[in-house]
Amino acid sequence: MPEVALLGGGTWLRATFGPALGSLHRRGELRVISGTELTPDEAEWLAREFPRARAVPNPDLIDAGPDTLALVASPLRHRPTRIATALRRGWNVLSACPPAESAGEIARLCALAEQHEVTLAVDLPHRLESGNHWLRVIAGGRALGACTAFRVIDGSRGTGPEEVPPPGVWIDPGVRAFDLIAGWLGPLHAISAADDSLGGAEAIARAEFTFDGDRRGSLFLDRDWLKPTGHELACRRGNARWEPGDPGSAKLGLRGTDIELCGTLGPSVSAERSSDALRRERQLRQLLGALLRRGTAPNDASTLLPALELADQCRRIRTMLALPWLSPNETAVASSHGTHRTAA
Repeated sequence: MPEVALLGGGTWLRATFGPALGSLHRRGELRVISGTELTPDEAEWLAREFPRARAVPNPDLIDAGPDTLALVASPLRHRPTRIATALRRGWNVLSACPPAESAGEIARLCALAEQHEVTLAVDLPHRLESGNHWLRVIAGGRALGACTAFRVIDGSRGTGPEEVPPPGVWIDPGVRAFDLIAGWLGPLHAISAADDSLGGAEAIARAEFTFDGDRRGSLFLDRDWLKPTGHELACRRGNARWEPGDPGSAKLGLRGTDIELCGTLGPSVSAERSSDALRRERQLRQLLGALLRRGTAPNDASTLLPALELADQCRRIRTMLALPWLSPNETAVASSHGTHRTAA
């Protein structure tokens, strides 16, 4: 039976993976053996849900052999080190997203995993949402013709473990948005980017991209102004819109008419909204199956590299976002003293 160790981020792991781990544990499909860096409340949850699991102060005290699956949810600044340590012990790893802050760091971790003949996977439940599959089909030109433009708005506070200070929006929720866009449309190139960072973590960001030649798309990330996340694709014969987490929000417009088709994707709205645990259970099953067959997991960390490369592009060329409470002179001073660079 596969053994699972929980490394850091006990509150986040309990909320996101707790139901899936408990379900698979009760069915005898895996066994949770330990948890590290847990608060008293988290340790109590571990003992209650997985009576044979041990709470230990750090991963060095975990008595587990090769092929253990480590769920790593340490703070992002420590996550690459925790992952590297687990990989060197011969453990497979499922990391909170992202495993590291840059594509270069993730590529090095992927190389380390290959060197030790183990798997590094990433928590990517958004890929399993019904709307993601629908928009991938639309973007492929099967229903409305070739995609000519896209617009993505993400106003969520992020999906990764809570951290102090929090990562900027280019990372969370940005990497998730980049991953979806790259999955729908293939290679993209950032042509402009701006954020509100004044030397700290950015909360608002904007970017423009080109894809498939001269076609363009835009991304809006805003942690300050919470609003429904929305995805829209414009195609030659119409457009498609969807709000993640709500399959009843799918809309299909036909170009040249005022007709808009509304429908539900996959399961009922209530089932989809409550299925985060089901998506993570499915993700775990896919990963365990791939490990058993010695195959590549669908959520292998290497598949996240295009998203991190886009995030890296945006951070390299970002300029100062115009902020209404700053005068033009203050904006110029902030930009010159901040972390921003202008594209060459």
